[in-house]
Amino acid sequence: MKKLLKQYFGHDDFRPMQKQVIDHFLDGNDTVVVMPTGGGKSLCFQLPALVRGGTTIVISPLISLMKDQVDALTANGISATMLNSSVELEKLNQRMRDASAGYYKLIYIAPERLANKYVRDWISKLDITALAVDEAHCISQWGHDFRPDYRNLKLFRQEFPDIPIIALTASATEHVRRDIVSELALKKEKVFVSGFYRENLHITVMPKSGATQKILWFLNKHKNESTIIYCFSRKETEQLAEVLKYEGFKAQAYHAGLTQEQRTKVQDEFVKDDINIVVATIAFGMGIDKPDVRLVIHKTFPKTIEGYYQEIGRAGRDGLPSDVVMLYSAGDKMKLDYFLRQMEDTVQRDKEEKKIREVMDYAESRICRWQWITSYFGETGLERCGSCDVCVGSNDIEDATEIVQKILSAVIRTRNAFGKGHIVKILRGSRDKNILSRGHENLSVWGIAKEYSTQDLMEYIIELIALGFLKRNEGEYETYRITKRGADFLNNRETIELPKRKKDIVAQVTKEEFDLYDREVFDSLRELRKEIADEKGLPAFVIFGDVSLQEMARKLPTTTQEFAQISGVGAKKLQQYGDIFTEVISELKEQKHGRSRATCHRHSNSRAMCHRHAQSRSEAKKYRLDATKEMLKSKDSLEDIAEALGLSQGTIVKYIEEILEGENIDIKYLLPNQKAQKEIREGFKKYGHTKLKPIYKHCNEKYTYDEIRLVGLWISN
Repeated sequence: MKKLLKQYFGHDDFRPMQKQVIDHFLDGNDTVVVMPTGGGKSLCFQLPALVRGGTTIVISPLISLMKDQVDALTANGISATMLNSSVELEKLNQRMRDASAGYYKLIYIAPERLANKYVRDWISKLDITALAVDEAHCISQWGHDFRPDYRNLKLFRQEFPDIPIIALTASATEHVRRDIVSELALKKEKVFVSGFYRENLHITVMPKSGATQKILWFLNKHKNESTIIYCFSRKETEQLAEVLKYEGFKAQAYHAGLTQEQRTKVQDEFVKDDINIVVATIAFGMGIDKPDVRLVIHKTFPKTIEGYYQEIGRAGRDGLPSDVVMLYSAGDKMKLDYFLRQMEDTVQRDKEEKKIREVMDYAESRICRWQWITSYFGETGLERCGSCDVCVGSNDIEDATEIVQKILSAVIRTRNAFGKGHIVKILRGSRDKNILSRGHENLSVWGIAKEYSTQDLMEYIIELIALGFLKRNEGEYETYRITKRGADFLNNRETIELPKRKKDIVAQVTKEEFDLYDREVFDSLRELRKEIADEKGLPAFVIFGDVSLQEMARKLPTTTQEFAQISGVGAKKLQQYGDIFTEVISELKEQKHGRSRATCHRHSNSRAMCHRHAQSRSEAKKYRLDATKEMLKSKDSLEDIAEALGLSQGTIVKYIEEILEGENIDIKYLLPNQKAQKEIREGFKKYGHTKLKPIYKHCNEKYTYDEIRLVGLWISN
């Protein structure tokens, strides 16, 4: 199995629990797998399909998900296909004939097709040796994404009683797991739960006030990286997408109101990196097999914890550090309450309301986010993650005794009968009509916290709810009362420390990416990957994932033997792309050492292929260099140049370096302020121009590597 793992998937070792699952399933046993998104669930049925004879049928809920997986398998040299409504009738019939001839190892089918007796009769004539049910939580009414068509799978078990079934999901409570076993009629099954903690996902939950500015802050942190933003309504997705486009981001809205053609177009553009940001309702994402999403934002908090876990799981599927952000507002809860009141089924309404309350409890809690989530799914014993907003905030505290006294006093003075927004207005001295109509401008607490922003006061109140100093009143509206614990705090004149309000919006988890790999090489390899992917009509990640590119940028392989050792490089990808990528890496290494000599010393076929790609890259690069030169002359900003060319700012700085080698162009306007220039110059004087990291540290990490490079170029020229 390890040989096949390397040959087809390019990996040397299994991820946790994969080997145990595969062994159990290959022994002919029914199997349930609960494994986080990005944990390697698909391999648990794809590798056994290569080991055992015959064909494995894979049930998958969405066309786009099938397509991405079939594309990835085919790129790895594995025969796979899909049968669904997106396939033209002539092609569909040809694929079915090929399947009957035993051509495919894996066939992806939508669950509703199993209700068709013609399809079941056709399947019965194939050499079916296994069934894989992806997104298996869809079969349970207790799951967050119940799909009635999944109940058709009972027919499969009835007609193929001896074929082993593997059911896979990323988010299933114990109740849902029992439902999966029952509905699929599994026999002698074993349930594997690998854990719900995703250490590469850094969670932040924050008040929704100033939402757009907070979203822009995170998007700038993840500039040019793939992002999904979830909103409450179609209108909200379109409005936010327009704002982001105005701000210069490549963003599109996605919701059920668009035509199928429009939705497919947005999805394809996102998967192929033609756009970076999708602003969507929850209709988007389940069918996206994109591993390099670096940011997921919930502008509206989700309806269920299971749904939330599934949605944040779309970030960082390749295991690299990624941010997930929830903007929390009691107003969102009121919107959902309105829709709940329209439901006539009281049992279902109560169930939905309980789920929403769980999300609110999560948002307002002050224990480690990952401890809360894993506990919800029945997993105990997790240590604090150390990277979520709660863990980071607990390391940076301040004496908050006075402001807490003022907030609690305001709640008491208003007779424990108002919401957070009203209390904040009183403390800030607002003359809002709701304040004046009640005479609350005459209260002793009116205006006693003017020095605090609305956002800061909201965050303090949420902290006090989480700590049990305040409690929500019963009833339809979000109003709060002081608890015994809060009253004791005031009466006993206690002191309290709380996390500091973050002026930069959120505590950052510092990326150590510059220590790990060469960013310039990585950006160049991303460009090459996209060119090849566009030429083949495939998503870029199907060629190579970011994990593979980062390893290339770290190890800089220049021979096919070295390239074969990179994670994700299997036999077929080595044959297809080994020469091209090692060629580019060799060129980049030579450029870094100031050398330029002809390369491409491969056999004739590889030379022709290399020449063709090198020529297209050369032409594209010449255009970008010329465009960069003209924009520099027009004094365009680094950000504008990068945006216009669809490249990272780091790549543009590299282009500027090349331009300055042959032409004297004024780049002084791009430099940071005088104080920054002085500090950076001192760093270069002390450490020289060989490495940037010592200068980055010398300046206390205040300036970006791009700013340091630009100052270095200015000094050199």
